[in-house]
Amino acid sequence: MLIANQKKKENIAEYVLYMFQVETIIRSFNLEIEDVFELYICQMTSIPEAREDVKSWYVEIIEEMKEKDLKEKGHIALVHETMDEMTFLHNTLLTSLEDTEYQEIHTEVGPFVQELRDKSGSQGMSDIEICLTGLFGKLTLNIQKKEISEETAIAFDGFTKLLIILSNRYKDFKTGNLKFQVNN
Repeated sequence: MLIANQKKKENIAEYVLYMFQVETIIRSFNLEIEDVFELYICQMTSIPEAREDVKSWYVEIIEEMKEKDLKEKGHIALVHETMDEMTFLHNTLLTSLEDTEYQEIHTEVGPFVQELRDKSGSQGMSDIEICLTGLFGKLTLNIQKKEISEETAIAFDGFTKLLIILSNRYKDFKTGNLKFQVNN
């Protein structure tokens, strides 16, 4: 919970990836809070009050996952809302605002996004969700110590660059520091 709040303030893409990880951890314990608590939360912190706070946060997530039938896949509403905000900003940076740096990176990454969308059958996903899902896949492959091809590594590097810029723009937007220059 504290980690999530910190990540949400500092880097919105890292926050979403962290939340993907939380959902995956919960699924690995079959949405059973007592298992999550004993085998995961208690390993994270030895402070009883912190454990209870984190447990309460996990309980809320588990309840939503059960209610929305997210036992095997999908994301909680907060994650979708955050990705929707990121996608809105992404589209704004591409269409309404003069952000050539972002537009150039998106042009470079676009073919990789489309390739992953086609391979995964994720036609309804936004470019941002594709990038986030791809990077989460990369993290999973790294944990499993599986190798990736050079082309895939280049795609992941592109996703990372795009999300770094988007996260910086998002932070600027949330703090009121994003400078709007509308295209004519």
